[in-house]
Amino acid sequence: GMLIACFSALAAHYCDKETSYELECKLAIAKIASMIALIYRYTTNQDFIQADSRLSYSKNFIHMMFDISSYKFTEVVAKALDIIFILHADHEQNASTATVRMTGSSGPNLFACLASGAATLWGPAQ
Repeated sequence: GMLIACFSALAAHYCDKETSYELECKLAIAKIASMIALIYRYTTNQDFIQADSRLSYSKNFIHMMFDISSYKFTEVVAKALDIIFILHADHEQNASTATVRMTGSSGPNLFACLASGAATLWGPAQ
């Protein structure tokens, strides 16, 4: 439910803004890692960790999730996570993807579409 709330808040924040689809995509990709890390750290009762702009996307995600100052990860781990993210982005037409596409067909901003997809992931069959 927290991810749905995050996407809903972003949908409300960007609802009246003249934002191109390309910019919405960039914003979504930039924000999702932080949102997931914040949710994880909140649910595990840990302090939040600020993003580090010097790190790659995957390394920064690991940093925000697990505080890499205390976790020595290798380049192999970061590269593996890059590949996992690419494979996930190229995922087949599952329930959440279909929901995002169906919601998007009515014209809302991208964050509203992502909220609907996250809600679909909440179901037990997913």
